[in-house]
Amino acid sequence: MSSSIRRHHRQHTGTRLRRLHDAKIERIRRRHRADRTLTSMAAGRIAVGSVSASLGTAQSPMSRASASIGATTSSDTTTVTSSATQTATGSASSATGSVSSSTLPTETAISSGKALEGNGKNTTCSATESAVDWRKHPIRAWRARYGRYKQTRFYQTWAKRPKFSYGAYVVIMFMLIEMANMFLLWSVVPQLTYDPTAEDGLVMQVMNGTYHWLANTSGILNFFALGILYLICITVTNRFWIGTAFFGAIAGITAFAGKVKVAMRGEPIIPSDLGFLTGNGGGGENVASFVTDDLRTTINAGVSLVVWFVVICLLLQLVDRRSPFIYCSWRHPIAGPKNIFGLICRILAPALSIWLMVSYATGLAIPGSRTRELADEVGYVPRLWNVMDDAQQAGATTTFLSLTNVKAMDEEPGYNEQAMKTIAQRYEQAATRINQERASTLTDNTVIMVLSESFSDPNRVPGVHFITDPMPFIRSLGDVTTAGLMLSPGYGGGTANIEFQQMTGLSMANFSDTMLSPYQQLVPTRPEMYSFNQMWNQACGSTSCSVGFHPFLQGFYLRGANYKKFGFSHLYTLDSDPKITHAGTYHGAVADSGNVTDEEAYKNVVEEVRANTSGNKPAQYIELVTMQNHSPYPDLYGGENEFHAANDSQGVPGNEMGVHSEYAKGVQRTDEATEQFLNDLDAIDKPITVVFYGDHLPGIYTTASQDTKNNLALHETNYFIWSNAASKSHDTKLPEEDAAYTSSNFFMAQTAQQLDSKISPYLALLDELHAEVPAISRASTNMGEWETEDAPTYLNSQGDPIDPKSLSAKAKQLLDDYRMVQYDMTVGENYLQQMGFMDLPKQ
Repeated sequence: MSSSIRRHHRQHTGTRLRRLHDAKIERIRRRHRADRTLTSMAAGRIAVGSVSASLGTAQSPMSRASASIGATTSSDTTTVTSSATQTATGSASSATGSVSSSTLPTETAISSGKALEGNGKNTTCSATESAVDWRKHPIRAWRARYGRYKQTRFYQTWAKRPKFSYGAYVVIMFMLIEMANMFLLWSVVPQLTYDPTAEDGLVMQVMNGTYHWLANTSGILNFFALGILYLICITVTNRFWIGTAFFGAIAGITAFAGKVKVAMRGEPIIPSDLGFLTGNGGGGENVASFVTDDLRTTINAGVSLVVWFVVICLLLQLVDRRSPFIYCSWRHPIAGPKNIFGLICRILAPALSIWLMVSYATGLAIPGSRTRELADEVGYVPRLWNVMDDAQQAGATTTFLSLTNVKAMDEEPGYNEQAMKTIAQRYEQAATRINQERASTLTDNTVIMVLSESFSDPNRVPGVHFITDPMPFIRSLGDVTTAGLMLSPGYGGGTANIEFQQMTGLSMANFSDTMLSPYQQLVPTRPEMYSFNQMWNQACGSTSCSVGFHPFLQGFYLRGANYKKFGFSHLYTLDSDPKITHAGTYHGAVADSGNVTDEEAYKNVVEEVRANTSGNKPAQYIELVTMQNHSPYPDLYGGENEFHAANDSQGVPGNEMGVHSEYAKGVQRTDEATEQFLNDLDAIDKPITVVFYGDHLPGIYTTASQDTKNNLALHETNYFIWSNAASKSHDTKLPEEDAAYTSSNFFMAQTAQQLDSKISPYLALLDELHAEVPAISRASTNMGEWETEDAPTYLNSQGDPIDPKSLSAKAKQLLDDYRMVQYDMTVGENYLQQMGFMDLPKQ
């Protein structure tokens, strides 16, 4: 064999062995890297070192053997050849043995790798868990345990669970939106109530009563708004079933809360009501105290339904193998086209859904907007002042959304500083003229405003009559002092609005349709807000001259914050610091009342006036809002209630008559407490004037309210203005044309008139307007029948509605100026207050 052939043989043999060992080592390394096992990695490194050392050792004997073989072949002596061959063969065998021996660690490592591979992931995870310290490597240890869990039979079966298709999602969404739609339609119809004794359950009762409205305007607009809400819930959570749970909970809570509010106050849920839930509107946790027993079954059924719906949705989220609704990888957002597209959709979907809802809600309140045009095409006609009618005709969600973009007043084209200067000068002249005939100073008198919750004369309600007079004392005051009827914009509710009118002199009639609760929608947004108590603060140079009492919670209708902005030194309530002193409730023969009695409420005011008088302090402005006659009206008196026997109402069902009798007994107790209150004030040697009025009638006259001809009577409450013996105006009675009818925004002007007090330009405006238009309210009438259009109601001194077209030129001028003044105070720049428009003349 030639030397070149032998050299080629040696090279080929060595190269092939090296490739063989290198391939085995690479396989071991790859396996160890995949397993991520520290122990196996260490074993692999040892095996690689052993193989390399053995390979190097094996090459020398082989080379020597090949050289010997080559040398012997070239020899001519046979003996030498044979001997060399044997020697070489022995050397080769020895070398081969060395190689075999040196590769044992490698084979052992390979066997170990095969054993690990055969045992599968469980063995690997066990090794990992034993090697990884949970405290130092919690993520690695969790991955190892999760890897072992994924190899279990349960996981293999669970991984094969169904994945819902997007088509199935669409069908489910459509069905649930329509179901929520029917519940919201049901919530604003008083005649549809839940009967727990019926054969059909709650869901079937709702469906049977509302399915035929789904194709009406209310059903279509509700469906569209609910669809947008559903999209927001899903795209924000990016989980279909979790988003569905949120949607169902929101729709269910809104529907049942709306049902309760409609039953109690005849109003649907509006945006300002959210303050009661957040605490900004006050006392949401106490709203339930006003819920009647017949509504508790509905609430309980509703809570149960919502809870079960949420539970089922959460279980379906586990069953559905499609976890995210929109595919998105936050760890590798730009790893590929699929990840990039998913990331864009994940961000844009919720943003566009929220933008769509905001645009829809904003557009509903703007005539001529594209949204409004689309809504008009399906029959949308806003009735925002009568929100109950609007919710029934346009849907509860449409009413709610249309009130989110609140505008206090429509823009006044001629509004500017110069225009307000002109108005200020006009009524400065009027004030000068009026003050020439008056002698006293308004703030020398302590004025007490008493808003008596739900107080009114039951015998004035058409069809209701009691043989026994429930309010003989207050009725008798009309013979000796100023008394009459107040036109209220509310029925069954709206206390804070009437209170706002009385405290500021502004009228709800001038506000836009979307302004339903100034205490919640307007006052918190203004840097400052004028109220009449500020005249007393200015006179004594301190807020200590104005104080408020309300035997409930300071957060209700944001009174605590609003009274502070009005300039009151303190509002004493059940939860103020310090609290109201007297807060006793009535203990009846049958049950106890949860509301503070009027007798107790009056004691707080009497003690305040006595303390102020004994301290020789300046006169005060005191605001008292009572709670005794707030709904509901349970049986507290049993056989002690004489009004059950004295009730001879005609055409009224027995159960309704029973509620009327309970309310009449409360009116009697208020009448008795008020008599004692005035006697206590009469004994104080300090001029005191009390303005007492009921804010609205209670919403208990179901039979009378069904006849639209009775609506005006259901919005007229009793009031009087009384001065004690120490006042120069004791037993003063204003002329009938100035007293028979009024509205709460005129009370301060009437008080100044009774006290013969000098007035500010602002009060001069109110004084002259009251002479021309005695009562103003937002309620609309047409020949005694109320309409749904949003036009104000004007009453003359005989209580008859005035046709706005028949108003005199002076009356129209006064109304225009009044509206401009209100615009400046609530929307504009407060030019008038800076000009001293509200200031009384200096003494």
